[in-house]
Amino acid sequence: MPTVGEVLREEREKKGLSIKDVENGTSIRALYLTAIEEGNYKIVPGEVYLKGFIRNYANFLGLKGDQMVDLYRQSQGQGQGQGQGQGVAVGINAKTENTDEENDEDQADKPKSKMPKLLLGVVVVGLAVAAGFYLSGGQPTVPAPIQQANPAPAPVPIRPAPVPPPTTPAPVQSPQAKPVVLQAKYSGECWTRVVADGKEIYEGIPRKGETLTWEAEKKIVVKFGNAGSVDLVYNGKPQEKLGGDGDVVLKTYSAAPVSH
Repeated sequence: MPTVGEVLREEREKKGLSIKDVENGTSIRALYLTAIEEGNYKIVPGEVYLKGFIRNYANFLGLKGDQMVDLYRQSQGQGQGQGQGQGVAVGINAKTENTDEENDEDQADKPKSKMPKLLLGVVVVGLAVAAGFYLSGGQPTVPAPIQQANPAPAPVPIRPAPVPPPTTPAPVQSPQAKPVVLQAKYSGECWTRVVADGKEIYEGIPRKGETLTWEAEKKIVVKFGNAGSVDLVYNGKPQEKLGGDGDVVLKTYSAAPVSH
């Protein structure tokens, strides 16, 4: 018996088609087409993809794709898988329908089985009441006399808790100095060095259009190599230029105390 790959390859060669032609016509990679013709099925990623490729390949060549899939199943010892699958599906559906019918029958029987039990309970309660009345001689029971409650004890006067003396508020500490906030806007390149509270925090050459901001608790010392290209804002207030183009300027900005 010829294999699936032999049948497909023979039909492809009869039609004068190459693997590339089949790839373009089916969108199946040439790697998988060659593997199917050579019987190297492990290259194809999964059984479902393999059967789909065989069916599409056969249909493209004018063969019956389902028959080629059955031929593949026979070569793998799987037999006719389609009929068996339908049989299993029918069996499952039949079992489901039977189960639903049984559940419906059980639900229909439940109210009927509860009614006799309910009537029986009512009869038993009625008999118990009648027997109690008969044993007591048919006379209504006299309730026991209600004992008077003892008088409540007199309330104990509550003494007010002593009021603690007013506490003296803690003295308000004098406000600390405002931190130093210095902003520099550059209209041109300028070598810059910044020391905040005795520690160097910046040294470099900012680019034109760049804006830098520095903060300190006590003071900021700045040094500019081209003071004319720097506009400064100290604690939110614009400052006058420190110098002209090319001027080297050293300037200190200290924190100011908060006014009362």
